[in-house]
This record gives sequence, structure tokens and C-alpha cells, in this order.
Amino acid sequence: MARGSRYSPAGRRAASRAADAVSKLPACSVLPAITGTTTEGETLTCSSGTWSKTPTFTYQWLRSGVPIIGATAAIRLLSANDVGAAMSCTVKATKSGVSAVATSAATTAIVAS
Repeated sequence: MARGSRYSPAGRRAASRAADAVSKLPACSVLPAITGTTTEGETLTCSSGTWSKTPTFTYQWLRSGVPIIGATAAIRLLSANDVGAAMSCTVKATKSGVSAVATSAATTAIVAS
């Protein structure tokens, strides 16, 4: 019997842990969405979307697809650095130590005020 195979005790435990993690994995049925005005000085809000398993959420804003350091709230005040870029947000849903991620559609380019 091969060590770590599904037929060994260690393999059965590993398979059981993997199946347990999958059963706890939150599933997104409606992607996060961004609302607000895409003008410098205005605020955008990222919804969490709709998830199974009632998870907790963390957020990450992206400027032209690149994570913005420190932008981890559901709300973002648009700055001069955002002008000309499209914004999107990623939501990480966690339940019982297992996480899944979903990303919103990008906004139109942010305009100067």
C-alpha cells in the first residue's frame, strides 16, 4: 500500500480533511458590485455579493487591476491617484477557516473633479 494513498490511514485522513474543507467553502452566487460616483473626491462602495455559508468578509480595492496598499474597507474615497483608472474590488469570504474570493466588474475610468 503506497504511503499517503487513499487506502492508507494517512491518505484517508487527508482525503477526509479535503472533503471537510470543500463542505465549508463559501460559494458566491452574486458577484460583488460597486456603487457610487466615479469622480475624484466622491465615494465608492463595494457590496459583498451573495454567498452561501454566512461567511465574514474582507475587502481589497484595485486600481486598474492592481491592489491598492491599505485600501481594505468596503468604502473608498476616490483620490487624485485614482483619476484615469478603473476601480474594482475583491471580496474574500471566510467561514470556518476556509476562504473563497470574488471580484467585481471594473468601473469606468475615474474622472477629475
